Amino acid sequence: MTNLMDKVLDRLVPRATAAADTSFYQNCTGCTHVDVYDAIGRWQKLCHVVGGRTSCGQCTYFKIGC
Repeated sequence: MTNLMDKVLDRLVPRATAAADTSFYQNCTGCTHVDVYDAIGRWQKLCHVVGGRTSCGQCTYFKIGC
């Protein structure tokens, strides 16, 4: 009986995939000094992976430290 119910469930509900949506920061520059922050760090951009496609924004984030 369990085997039959598993088959019915497989037809009604699609199986989960391992492709998950995620976000990450990517470095735009090497270590640099920024006068506005009076710190050394790296410029970064935020990237998103949705449905297997990657897109990134502009380099607008500053992470202090190298």
